[in-house]
Amino acid sequence: MMSLPTNCKAQIEISFKSIMLPESALLAKSIYAAIGADTKMCNRDASASGSETKITLTKDENTNSSISLEVETPDIAALRAAINSYLRLINASLKICEASLTNSR
Repeated sequence: MMSLPTNCKAQIEISFKSIMLPESALLAKSIYAAIGADTKMCNRDASASGSETKITLTKDENTNSSISLEVETPDIAALRAAINSYLRLINASLKICEASLTNSR
């Protein structure tokens, strides 16, 4: 019998240092706000299932911004689903921000 892992955890860090735009810090902040709203709702709804997500926005000495996402779930399938969901949300937010920056120039 094969046992499935329990209490699975993943940490993802997304750096915006390769984006050579003066708006890169604003871009990171906007994406952080979009994900932050989602993590608050998911943490409230998923507390009974044992899932938890933490998100942090950091800025280094060179003003490079990064978003750190930490996801903890009771099983591997839930972890995979949560990671895919957050990565899709980040990608959609990034595309929207890039499109609005392009259209405003």
